[in-house]
Amino acid sequence: MTTGPQVRRALVKSAVGAARFRLTGRRVPLAVTLLLTRRCDSSCATCGLPQVTRPELETAEVLAMIDHLAVLGTTRVNLTGGEPLVRADLGAIVDRCAEHGMWTVLDTNGHALPERVGELGRLTKVMVGLHGPPEVHDHLTEPGAHARVLAGLAAARTAGLRVGTVTVLCKSTIGAVEWVLQHAEAHGHGAVFQVAQAQGGLASRAARRQLAPADVLREALGGLMAAKAAGRPVDMSERVLRYLRAWPDYGASTYPMPHDDLRCMAGQVSCVVDADGGVYGCVPRIDGRAAHNVRDHGFDVAFAGLRDPGCQACTDTACAEANFLYNLDKPAVIEVARVGARTLWSPP
Repeated sequence: MTTGPQVRRALVKSAVGAARFRLTGRRVPLAVTLLLTRRCDSSCATCGLPQVTRPELETAEVLAMIDHLAVLGTTRVNLTGGEPLVRADLGAIVDRCAEHGMWTVLDTNGHALPERVGELGRLTKVMVGLHGPPEVHDHLTEPGAHARVLAGLAAARTAGLRVGTVTVLCKSTIGAVEWVLQHAEAHGHGAVFQVAQAQGGLASRAARRQLAPADVLREALGGLMAAKAAGRPVDMSERVLRYLRAWPDYGASTYPMPHDDLRCMAGQVSCVVDADGGVYGCVPRIDGRAAHNVRDHGFDVAFAGLRDPGCQACTDTACAEANFLYNLDKPAVIEVARVGARTLWSPP
């Protein structure tokens, strides 16, 4: 498991890289999300990514890319999917990231953790999707999924991994926030909440039908702000909770104008590599039509060729957290310095 000092070093390197970009305009992929596969062993109503499969990069290609990212200055890698645990080589990928001292987070549904957790000891953190009690979680995913998630979380904790949960805020889950927080308190980990996406790669038709009314979402986000202020394990910054609560239209996951005068840094100091090697600025912009592919053009050309996404803000929690941090927003930086290194929280 990556140690606290290593994470703090990664935070410092990220801050220096972001400051250098702001001063010089030099783009550096400080944070990279590797969408290792579109395949998934579950079916979640709020996720549209697995509905269109992609040919996957081979193990050697992924490992070579990680080596190159280390040379370029990447400090944080998020391993996601689909379900990354369906790849037999995930342990080797985790180890290669760790060898370069990268802050490495795995996003998973947790189903295969009991069988695979022995390969993942060098992760910084495991983030597992948990959407409420059994009747809520299984309704949103599939029958029996809740029990598999709890078994996966238990296996990760027993193995000594740091864990956290991610809950989609939608019609089905909005009443389960308190249950999720109580579960986090009982097991000593943090909980992240993500507004259901209405647009982009994460969205599906079912996801759009699951969008909660704006007033209900704002009430829930206000409740999370109060819970965080009371010291409960809401693993999100106060800045992002306030930002999401003020979102003008939850039916639009992206917005052309910046909030709080912040510049979107996706594609500038961060990016996403899709399963087939296509490079995008962020997960919400994955559409299967990447301008460049690492397999065909190499990572440097693909990253340099990222197009203007046409938006400056979105409701993706991880993007918003990273955006505040890389803009060197003072309250966000102070909170990460004070809390982030201790909890090993990380936006993808």
